[in-house]
Amino acid sequence: MPLFEYILILLSAIFISNVVNRFLPIVSVPIVQIVLGALITLLPLNFQLTFDPDLFFVLFVAPIIFYVSMMSDKKTMWAQRKPILNMSILLVIVTIVVIGYLVNFLIPSIPLAAAFALVAALGPTDDVAVASVSKRVNVPPKIMSILQGESIVNDASGIVGFQFAIIAILTGSFSIVNATGRFLMVGLGGIAVGLALSWLKYLLVRWIRSLGMENVTVHLLLSLLTPFVVFLIAEALGVSGILAIFAAGIAHSFNRDKFNPEKVNLNIATESVWSMFTFTLEGLVFVILGTQLPTILSSLNQNLYTVSTWGIVSYILLITFLLLFLRFVWAFFTIKKKTYEETAHPISRFRAGIIFSLSGARGTVTLASVMSIPVLLSDGTAFPERDLIILIAGGVIVISLLITSFILPLCVEKTPKPDKYAENQTHLEILQQVMNELKSSITPENESAVAIIIANYFNRISDLKRKQISRSFNYREEKNMRRQVYEWEKENVTKMIESGETDSLVAQHYLDILDTLVDAPLKNKFSFRRNIIKLIHRIRRVRTKPDRADLRNKIFSLMETNAHFVLKQLEKIEKEEDNPVMRKIRADYEFRLSIYHRGGRYGKIDKEKLATLMSHSFQLERDSIQSMLEAGRISRETAREMRHNISLLEVQLKKEYF
Repeated sequence: MPLFEYILILLSAIFISNVVNRFLPIVSVPIVQIVLGALITLLPLNFQLTFDPDLFFVLFVAPIIFYVSMMSDKKTMWAQRKPILNMSILLVIVTIVVIGYLVNFLIPSIPLAAAFALVAALGPTDDVAVASVSKRVNVPPKIMSILQGESIVNDASGIVGFQFAIIAILTGSFSIVNATGRFLMVGLGGIAVGLALSWLKYLLVRWIRSLGMENVTVHLLLSLLTPFVVFLIAEALGVSGILAIFAAGIAHSFNRDKFNPEKVNLNIATESVWSMFTFTLEGLVFVILGTQLPTILSSLNQNLYTVSTWGIVSYILLITFLLLFLRFVWAFFTIKKKTYEETAHPISRFRAGIIFSLSGARGTVTLASVMSIPVLLSDGTAFPERDLIILIAGGVIVISLLITSFILPLCVEKTPKPDKYAENQTHLEILQQVMNELKSSITPENESAVAIIIANYFNRISDLKRKQISRSFNYREEKNMRRQVYEWEKENVTKMIESGETDSLVAQHYLDILDTLVDAPLKNKFSFRRNIIKLIHRIRRVRTKPDRADLRNKIFSLMETNAHFVLKQLEKIEKEEDNPVMRKIRADYEFRLSIYHRGGRYGKIDKEKLATLMSHSFQLERDSIQSMLEAGRISRETAREMRHNISLLEVQLKKEYF
């Protein structure tokens, strides 16, 4: 029970960290999580969480590596492959050698192999911290793409270097020639195993699908098991489990891009579940680091290490400075300016080098790696300076996170706050363009299918307009205005009866419904929608012997005509006076039109035509989003959210109509 309670507290800290970050965006989430972890130690829990080093590594590192490689943007990574490989492999190797020898020189009690292990663990950069800062500052897009690609690849390269260093100190022997040969064998073997196991999983999934098992839960469970199974099998075969996971993740990313209708739902669910899972794991690592900080700090005064307290603090600061300085020099001299400079974002080599340098925060993978250092060597003796290595790594993580969070923003232009109103207007423009395109493509054969799609666009436009409306309404004014609108409808129906455009039976049914709407209380913003939905159900329940379907269609037609009439009247008034009440009523009548189309007069729907038109409309929408993004009218974050919402809507509509 204490373990369960402790885990709940850790998970609660992760949740609280996001709430705090919402109000204090200047402080990155990892720093908040470390602070909350330290505060947890003040609680009277009388419980100490301990992890088996090997379990810690598999539990935290394996799924994180798999997820980041599976979700990688392959096109961007391929376009920036040279600077990414330069920063993530060559720089990691140079860093391990240069700073590893320096650590061994400064702290002789840390053997050379252990020093290499420490620096290799410090090789992977933390993309979470950089992504958090990039929301507040304007990091040039190409530099950001290099940093993101680097954080994916150097996770693997740093961990592989770390594992080789650990093997060297456990076996007590190290040879450059032997290590190089073993690296090629173990590394290439790991990649081969990862690809082979991905292929076998693909065959398994095909077999499961052939049985008719399209259950998303089953496929999600198989996806979550994949990194652990791949890692354990690769390690059992004597090859690199990390490179096997990395290769498997890349292989899965290619398969994930293959679009077909039955996989849309799975892809969205997979992204959501994996995002939540890895976010929780990363948060746990930082919170656990925070829980260890008080013990670590108290140990500094107990002379438990071969280095004095001030010596440890000095070495932490020195190693952090050297890591940043080496990144600056490497980026300044080895990355070509044309790979990151854009016409819209001119930048000097010096400033680019500063950004590359200060973006080198260390985080989850570093901590998970050093925490996985074995307690004992193969001969049963204690691992030399294990606690000191963990202490130094933890100190570098904290200092580098602080630098990235607070100093990097001083060297980069602040990202201007997006104009939400303007972006909403742009979104409305996109939806309206698609709807107009659909209207222009109506034919007698596809009329019913187009009506359904237009109904959804009407509904989305109505919802967006509601977001722009102030919450502070004069409800008395709104009620009076609605009564006036209903009177317009009654007058219009009367004129249509007199002109012979509708018969008295149809008109009387509709007037009875209008009377109930006029007398309905205006309780909240959803009352109108509920009344309209009730109206639809009443029309559907119309029972007459002559021709029930024909009468229902006529009532729907009258409803549509009246809605268009009211919208025209409102448009005339809005030219002289525009206020939130007018906009709200207009949005409600547009919603009425969407309900009309969705539940209206059409009979059997041609699902093949509906699917084709639906796919076409969503592609038009995606193309418009890209155009607006390139024109600078919406931000990348907004464009990403719009695309994600389209994917969710695709799933929803497929469930509803297919």
